[in-house]
Amino acid sequence: MQENLKKIAEFILAEQKVAIISHQNPDGDTLGSQLALAMALEQKGIEVIMLNHDVISAKYNFIKNYERIVSGVLPEELPKVVIFVDCANMTLTGYHEEEWLQDKIIVNIDHHTSNTQYGQYNYVQSKSGANCQNMYYLLQAMDTEFTPEISTALYMGLSTDTGNFLYESVSADTFRVAANLLEYGADTTKIRMNFYENCSRRKLELQKYIYNNLSFSADGRCAWSKLEWSLLEELQAVSTDIDGLINSIKDIEGVEVALLFKENAAGMIKVSLRSKTWADVNAIANKFGGGGHVRAAGCSLHVSMEEAQRLFVEATEEYLAKGGE
Repeated sequence: MQENLKKIAEFILAEQKVAIISHQNPDGDTLGSQLALAMALEQKGIEVIMLNHDVISAKYNFIKNYERIVSGVLPEELPKVVIFVDCANMTLTGYHEEEWLQDKIIVNIDHHTSNTQYGQYNYVQSKSGANCQNMYYLLQAMDTEFTPEISTALYMGLSTDTGNFLYESVSADTFRVAANLLEYGADTTKIRMNFYENCSRRKLELQKYIYNNLSFSADGRCAWSKLEWSLLEELQAVSTDIDGLINSIKDIEGVEVALLFKENAAGMIKVSLRSKTWADVNAIANKFGGGGHVRAAGCSLHVSMEEAQRLFVEATEEYLAKGGE
């Protein structure tokens, strides 16, 4: 794998201009990967354009260059090399036009178990606690100078994608990377203030709604709730208001699998899945074309809220009844 990592690093460094794309509804890990890589490449004199389908929340404005991420429609011209970060598959970017990738060379840097290895160059390490851990290794291979700004971006991804280092995905290597980033000057105070001590009123209202609409089955091992578009629109909720809400369901005593059903403006239902100790929610999501990790996965369905709940709750109950088979 180290040989592959070196090959990818050499390939990227030979380019004069690249595009870096992160997944839609961006979180700290995908943005941390994107921004850290951009800063590292610009150290080497490589021109970078950063893309995301959605508007980036001001919650991330403490990370250098976050305002340079181009949101919305794709530019008319893109560089020959497009680097996907934290994307298990290409559709997760939110851009579905096939022609935009014609004649492009795709580099795929990810940590999802369900990654489809869609790039000409793939560095996918699912044992890493976060994609920013993989990005740290790539930047090492590029002989990057780890500035405080790069280190803060990477530490943000490590912290947020591991539940502040509580999830099973965390390994001794994850802590070693985190320790190195601290030595390089990562600003943990800004990360703490923006992610762990900054709950919006909108998020609090959503939390109340989730608790008021909780349902349980399978002797309390499965629990779920919902967020309709009308509510999200009324509260003018943004993606950062919704981030992490599913954990409040998973954290309930006796719950093994938590489900959160969120409706968007077009009526599509996004299903988030989390498990606590043994259930493989990636396997459940795969039944409906989704994927992710063993303990965290997701899927989107073009069905009604009621149908989405029926399908996923039945699949989860069946999975739990069979003990994961």
